[in-house]
Amino acid sequence: MSNKALLEFAKIISGIFSNKEQALDNPKNFAHIQIHIRPLFFETYKCFAFYSEQRYQHDIWNPYRQSINKLSQEKEIFILSNHKIEDKERFAGGALDISLLDKISKYKLYKKPGCSMHFRETYPGTFSGNIEPGCKCIIQNEKNKTYIKSEVKVNKNIFITEDSGYEIETNKKIWGSDFGPLIFKKLDNFDCFIDDNWV
Repeated sequence: MSNKALLEFAKIISGIFSNKEQALDNPKNFAHIQIHIRPLFFETYKCFAFYSEQRYQHDIWNPYRQSINKLSQEKEIFILSNHKIEDKERFAGGALDISLLDKISKYKLYKKPGCSMHFRETYPGTFSGNIEPGCKCIIQNEKNKTYIKSEVKVNKNIFITEDSGYEIETNKKIWGSDFGPLIFKKLDNFDCFIDDNWV
């Protein structure tokens, strides 16, 4: 696999995504959410990396999920590692205003063990992703420690994702949608940024 393939995957996975259509069609079961996956300057972490935010459309400056994702490649697998950011509140809104991310590299990152996403090209231009094998991506859900299953399908137009949590001892599903995956459409991309700063 070439560096060109990695850059093309980076263009597909990055962008601004919205499930507005799904939320309007079924507001009882799906909130209106935006996901921003913004490529960072190569110099920030000396690797291909993204800053990502996930937030409700009615509360755009208060994301409920923020992370740094570093992109690498092993044979035919594209790997997005997942990192928590120290003092992440400082960078809320960085997906909208990239100047908020200027000093992000000065803050510590904490890699989430077992939580990298592995993507494979299943059809030309379409990639399927799952959390790395081993059921080791653990989060606390109220009183229960749960391991996460995450499935993603993405191409240049759509981003479909479904997360769920399972009790470690029993493998019983504890949390996650009962109504199927979130279906996002790409509103904007960052192809030019990648071409100008990663190549």
